[in-house]
Amino acid sequence: MRKFELREIIFISLIVAAILTIGYALLPFMQMLPTPAFRALLVAPIYSIGVTLLASRIRRPGTITMMGLLIGSLLSIFFIWMFFIAVIGGILTDLTCFTLFKGYDKDKSIAIAGGLFPAYQLPSTFVVVAYTLGGVTKDLLNNSLVILIPTIITFILGYLTSKGLQKILRSRSFESM
Repeated sequence: MRKFELREIIFISLIVAAILTIGYALLPFMQMLPTPAFRALLVAPIYSIGVTLLASRIRRPGTITMMGLLIGSLLSIFFIWMFFIAVIGGILTDLTCFTLFKGYDKDKSIAIAGGLFPAYQLPSTFVVVAYTLGGVTKDLLNNSLVILIPTIITFILGYLTSKGLQKILRSRSFESM
């Protein structure tokens, strides 16, 4: 496996900066949600756009893991557990797509990665929030549907966002850049 080139690292960094900027703009809406774990529903399309842009441009193992590592590193300033949540999401997304699809060569694998990255983070977030904040969130862990349903919704939001973006990118010939 070859190392990431400087232009790839810069591209990953720009995508992460855009994700965090848009996420920061959504912060007031996120504060209104009853539990922090549900914030993934708002950021799922944003993460999916980032994953789609990266996987369409850098089709190699570890791309989404690098994105998760960078996002996690930056978010760990606010909450240390976000580092682990983002990195686990990246690793699991890369492993799933390279196991099932042998990479990001097909639009289907990229769209699934766009749904998986935020969806893998949601159960981890539920557990971390439950054990660090406790209260009502900890009680929610007793009902698996409370975790499963938002995770599925997050996947679907990410997947549909990725498919929509791929359609736009095909019409704009992004891949040829």
